[in-house]
Amino acid sequence: MKTGMKTIMIICLVLGVALLGLNAYVQANSGHVAQIREQLTQRDKLMAQAEMARVLGREPVDVGELADIEVSSADRMIMTLQGYDKSFLVLGIDLIIAGLAIAAIYLYKTRYRAGKERKIASSNNILGILLALIILCLNLAIASNVFLTTSNLLNVLQQVSINFVIAIGMTFVIISGGIDLSVGSNIALTGLLLAIMMKNWALSVPAAIALGLVLSSLIGLINGGLIAFLNLPPFIATLGMMSIARGAAYTVTGGAPIYTLPSAFTAISGRVANIPLYAILIMAAVFALGWYILRYTRVGRFTYAIGGNENCARLSGINLNSVKCFVYVVSGICCGVAAILLTSRLDSALPTNADGQEMDAIAAVVIGGTSMKGGEGSMIGTLIGIMIIGVIANGLNLLGVAQGPQKMVKGLIIVIAVIIDVLRRRAAESSK
Repeated sequence: MKTGMKTIMIICLVLGVALLGLNAYVQANSGHVAQIREQLTQRDKLMAQAEMARVLGREPVDVGELADIEVSSADRMIMTLQGYDKSFLVLGIDLIIAGLAIAAIYLYKTRYRAGKERKIASSNNILGILLALIILCLNLAIASNVFLTTSNLLNVLQQVSINFVIAIGMTFVIISGGIDLSVGSNIALTGLLLAIMMKNWALSVPAAIALGLVLSSLIGLINGGLIAFLNLPPFIATLGMMSIARGAAYTVTGGAPIYTLPSAFTAISGRVANIPLYAILIMAAVFALGWYILRYTRVGRFTYAIGGNENCARLSGINLNSVKCFVYVVSGICCGVAAILLTSRLDSALPTNADGQEMDAIAAVVIGGTSMKGGEGSMIGTLIGIMIIGVIANGLNLLGVAQGPQKMVKGLIIVIAVIIDVLRRRAAESSK
């Protein structure tokens, strides 16, 4: 282990143990300090009554002999630290886990180094973000007694279902070296057309769902065509489609929402025995299909190849245009599934639905270890990234944090994840 990493590990472990010891010390003396606080409060109350009687010119209040209350410097320190004892516990646990993680990664590298560098790097990415998720859950469990309840965890699953499906499609796009900024607008437009077909055109729920998926995949195909055949930058093509689809969403209903959809449709996001069963099954099916395609099919391998080096992929005989269209169609289909889940859960369709949803999806994918430069990433990493985003949002809501700071936190997470990706790539290139 390098000297710098060894020093960091030792500092983390020592500080972690010290903070846990400080928390234990404060907790052990909390009863004694509570008695002192109560005595001080009672003394101040009697003195205030006597002073009030004097000011008002009334009969002096007999407060008796006020005993001196000795407060030692240690007691004062404990009183000051009591408001931070939970922070000491959280930070202490985090530091100890970080120190142990550094030691575990070093041992893992030492044992399996020969001929497995790329596999080790990939495994470390997954282990790192999984460790971050575990630490985050521990922190929130300490900060809120509600977090680990069954009902709250089920709520987290239902809340992440929409971003989960979108992020699966976004993983394909980002691994290929692209980006899709139109997913939120695609969801809004598809949701409105689903509602119109079921409520105004009296189409059956299966027929409306099928046509909605066709529409969302068509939007993805247009994005792919603009990028593949006209060589438009993915940012520009999808940014334009974002405005076009959002404008169309406002146009088709004149900006008015559509409410009260068929019960067979809203049942998709309903609960069975208080479990969001259908949403969980849809999430599992989309994840399994995306994971299989990306890992075991030719088009999945071609997606990695194009993102890693487009020129080499072209020289290898890969049809770049068809693969690019494929990944954006996948993203479009995932938007259609997300529109079904969102519209069903809200029992309404609005032009403003899924506004800014693309940022949550990109954040989940990047946090999951997928490189913004393409060519690297995994569905398992995206799964963990989605859960991190969902747990953070849920935890901030439980702690009463406003929406403004929540958006700031998400933006900060994206920046940190990209910085880590850049530093990791530089380290990998310098070691070659």
